[in-house]
Amino acid sequence: MKFYTLNLEYPLQHIKIKNFTTELGTKIPELNLSYQIFGQDLGTAPVVLINHALTGNSDVAGKNGWWIDIVGKEKAINTEVYSILSFNIPGNGFDGFLIENYKDFIARDVARIFIEGLKKLKINKLFALIGGSLGGGIAWEMVALNNKLTQHFLPIATDWKSTDWLIANCQIQEQFLVNSSNPVHDARMHAMLCYRTPESFKERFHRTKKENSDIFNVESWLLHHGKKLQERYQLSSYKLMNQLLKSIDVTQNEEKNSSLLDKVEANIHIIGVDSDLFFTAEENRETHKKLALTKENVTYNEINSVHGHDAFLIEYDQLQKIIEPIFNKDYSAKKMKVIKFGGKSLANGKGLQNTIEIILDKHKKGEKFTLVVSARGTTTNDLEAILEKAAKKEAYKTTLDALKSYQQEPSKKVDFSKEFKTLETIFEGVSLLGDYSNKIKDEVLAQGELLSTKLVASLLEEKGVVAKSADTRNLIITDENFGNAQPIHALSSENIIAYFNENTKPVNILSGFIASNEKGETTTLGRNGSNYTAALIANYLDADELQNYTHVSGIFTANPDLVADAKKIEKLSFSEANELANFGATILHAKTIIPLLEKNINLRILNTFQKEDKGTLITAESSEKGIKSISTINNVSLLNFEGRGLLGKVGVDARIFKALSEKNISVSIISQGSSERGIGLIIDGNRANEAVLALEREFENDFYAQDVNQISIVDDVAVISIIGQDLSEFHLPYNALIKNQIIPVLFNNTVTGKNVSLVVKKTELHKAVNVIHGQVFGVAKKVNIAIFGKGLVGGTLIHQIIENAPSVLERRKIQLNVFAVANSKKILLEKNGVTKNWEQDLEEKGEDTTNVNDIIEFVKTHHFENLIAVDNTASVSFVENYIPLIEAGFDLVSCNKIANTLSFDFYKEIRSKLKEYKKQYLYETNVGAGLPLIDTIRLLHESGENITKIRGVFSGSLSYLFNTFSEQDVSFSKVLKDAIEAGFTEPDPREDLGGNDVARKLLILARELELENEFEDVNINNLIPENLREGTVDYFLSNLELMNEEYQQLKENQQENYVLRYIGELSGDLSKETGNLDVKLVSVSKNSPLGSLKGSDAIFEIYTESYGEQPIVIQGAGAGNKVTARGVFGDILRLAKHNN
Repeated sequence: MKFYTLNLEYPLQHIKIKNFTTELGTKIPELNLSYQIFGQDLGTAPVVLINHALTGNSDVAGKNGWWIDIVGKEKAINTEVYSILSFNIPGNGFDGFLIENYKDFIARDVARIFIEGLKKLKINKLFALIGGSLGGGIAWEMVALNNKLTQHFLPIATDWKSTDWLIANCQIQEQFLVNSSNPVHDARMHAMLCYRTPESFKERFHRTKKENSDIFNVESWLLHHGKKLQERYQLSSYKLMNQLLKSIDVTQNEEKNSSLLDKVEANIHIIGVDSDLFFTAEENRETHKKLALTKENVTYNEINSVHGHDAFLIEYDQLQKIIEPIFNKDYSAKKMKVIKFGGKSLANGKGLQNTIEIILDKHKKGEKFTLVVSARGTTTNDLEAILEKAAKKEAYKTTLDALKSYQQEPSKKVDFSKEFKTLETIFEGVSLLGDYSNKIKDEVLAQGELLSTKLVASLLEEKGVVAKSADTRNLIITDENFGNAQPIHALSSENIIAYFNENTKPVNILSGFIASNEKGETTTLGRNGSNYTAALIANYLDADELQNYTHVSGIFTANPDLVADAKKIEKLSFSEANELANFGATILHAKTIIPLLEKNINLRILNTFQKEDKGTLITAESSEKGIKSISTINNVSLLNFEGRGLLGKVGVDARIFKALSEKNISVSIISQGSSERGIGLIIDGNRANEAVLALEREFENDFYAQDVNQISIVDDVAVISIIGQDLSEFHLPYNALIKNQIIPVLFNNTVTGKNVSLVVKKTELHKAVNVIHGQVFGVAKKVNIAIFGKGLVGGTLIHQIIENAPSVLERRKIQLNVFAVANSKKILLEKNGVTKNWEQDLEEKGEDTTNVNDIIEFVKTHHFENLIAVDNTASVSFVENYIPLIEAGFDLVSCNKIANTLSFDFYKEIRSKLKEYKKQYLYETNVGAGLPLIDTIRLLHESGENITKIRGVFSGSLSYLFNTFSEQDVSFSKVLKDAIEAGFTEPDPREDLGGNDVARKLLILARELELENEFEDVNINNLIPENLREGTVDYFLSNLELMNEEYQQLKENQQENYVLRYIGELSGDLSKETGNLDVKLVSVSKNSPLGSLKGSDAIFEIYTESYGEQPIVIQGAGAGNKVTARGVFGDILRLAKHNN
């Protein structure tokens, strides 16, 4: 092995690679890998590896370095900051090492050798890997082999594969190298044609000749290059490099999928050359597009040059601007920001005032920026409306005068005469013709942007800022698709760059939305056009950031107009933003994202009206995972295509989409049934009728043959898209929708399974979005409560809810919103919930109505979800509202026992409605106040346990009465009076003493066991003497002593250590349709569970087959407003938790 001794500023160093086997199986005992190091010593600084091109070498820096304009002291790749390493491709001859058997090697072999070299040098990870042309292809192979190799990867004028065109050129080179008598010289001459372009030659040579010579200068130049390479390059080296060039292919001849590049962890910065004939820009864009689908950290930049492939070795200024942000953290401060202001931001008043203040503040801070402005306020819509009026030959001049006044209002100094004259002339012509074209419409709408740029420039001039308005029709060149023109990037980029090179001092204000075609005719960029203009300018100028000032503070988890609890998203990735744009986020549009994504330019959404808000930052990387946002699309229709006769026929779907495509009608969502020939399509609502006509024409013969049943349109639908919703967890929001009686018309998901779209009725949109948002974002779920009855229990309950709402919100993430309070005369309705002053508000603000339909309408108007109606009344008539409330989407909670003790038919009807509408009805406080009695009985019964008897003290009032009377030497009337004064009884105590209350409670338990007893079946021991059962309350209360003798006698006639208890008892064969229900006064032993009862406690004994004579005993507080209210509150929380 022979090494050359070269006179190099940075010495050539060597690594021996032993026992290397090539991909094709050739064994090499020893290979020489030479390299040079520039800048900092290895191990002391981040390492940048630069792979050289086909005829290049490792000498990238220093006085003779081939890349000294990029690598060096204070250059883009600063040798004072980085260790720069460059290997020689073994066999390139720079170190004297040659390889004769060149066909033994492919590009991947060199990649493996370089990776081995890095290991020998103990370099585990590079800061950056850079390669141009062949060196870039080898670099692609390296990152495919080791996807953790580098932090940044910069492939320049190269690709991960050799194309057919490239392979063909390598074949021609091979023929020169093998067959020519002057192989290196001739091959080089041919290669130079591929490295440059016809435009490059024309620009340089212009068909000129030297004086006294018959040889064209282009010929002389080619001969010179052939000779120079022949003098310094070996034939074997050239053959090897040509072989490596045509073998670039990370897929190993498609044995592996190119998706393996998705695993590369590096930030990939692809750099193409727009005129490259070797590795074409189109191929580079395709690579970028493919990788950007799955990777967030991929960017694409393009060198604009006539010089073709060699431009990366010529256009150093452009290349430096592209790569410097990667290697210089402070570089962004030197770059320009593009600031875009929307129509609302520029509207007269606060918007325009804040916009000027924001601009002045940025100017004062010395920021480098340019402005892009929309038409102000509603100008675009106003111009369109005037145009329509003129076309219909309606009077329009008053509206036009109003528009002029609006435009002139902020400043009388601006001369708008040209724009106003243009509008007047066009409107007059349209009015005469009665029609207009898209071309005319573009010209009209363009005036709005021109008026805006002039005004903003003038207002800034008044504040002492040097400003210049620019008409982007002179800068951005498009095709001739009026109304939705597409930019011609090469021309537009060249114009923008030239303009800014000439106008470096003023604050430049450019008009958004408008452009012109190559004939100079005005065009517009379609929907979201001003944002698109700003994104294009940011791309062409390689801006640091695009700041988009709007009327909102960024991207939210949902539209704040629909969801009050929507949260701002602080940071998004480009791919997530692109998903939001595709699924209808109004602030974003996919075409706006793409130019920024190509150059990795940050996008920040800011609020003109909240200047301190930092908005949402959209960048290459995302800091969070999971669901990002819910977006909605309103103006859509559902097209239903039904054709059962087409089942099994091939090509039906193709015919559908072909017919729609021919009319340029886009389909956003597709849902197809498998059991019959039916397909549902979501399309633009404005194109619905057109779509039907197109399909009717396409399937005309199928209609006659009755293979197609119908093609119909369903209007008034909306699309809800959950961006980032994993399909495996979709059941949670879906179930929440069903619970709130929202049935999606159809739904579908993307291939990734991470985005789900639902179609719902437009009337349900507001409510549906709130339900989904509360479910998927885990934010506090809002439970909307209507409380009927504000007596002792109802009033206490309301105070308990208001008092405990903050802790419930904190612990359970449930927001309790009491939006309605009703008594027998008035209803208080508060969208955001009643306050602690609800009683005063009910009297002063309450509506004089008791109609439940008013509450139902209020709920519909405000799109309330998670509804609970609470019945705290004792009213028989109010129970009639239960079914309408269930049908309106309310769950029910009640301490009113009436509903469960009316006829068994009504009892069953209530349960049937609850099942039909998937609602719940909780009434734990019907029996035992807040004790878990009904739940226990229901659980035992549903588990198959045979309950044989239930008995207990059901009334806390009567418990207190007989517990006290039995224990103390005091008259019955005295104890009764004390109970009345303590609030243990109803105002008319006969309601307690009559036994009906206990009978209702007993009947409720019987029906929980599915017994079909009626209230009339209960045997009731009425405690009131017959002569006191009638008459007024006052009459009864004044004659309580008449009860003393009877009850004193009952007390004295008991066995010793026995006490009186008023109980309810359910017995008999409870497996049959009915049981025995008794309410009675009994004497029991003090030592029994019933006899040991104290105070106003309630007690229940549940006898079962399994437990025999040993009952399950449930005992606790059985009376009191607070206890009952707390029980109702518990039912509300149980419902809220269940709905979660």
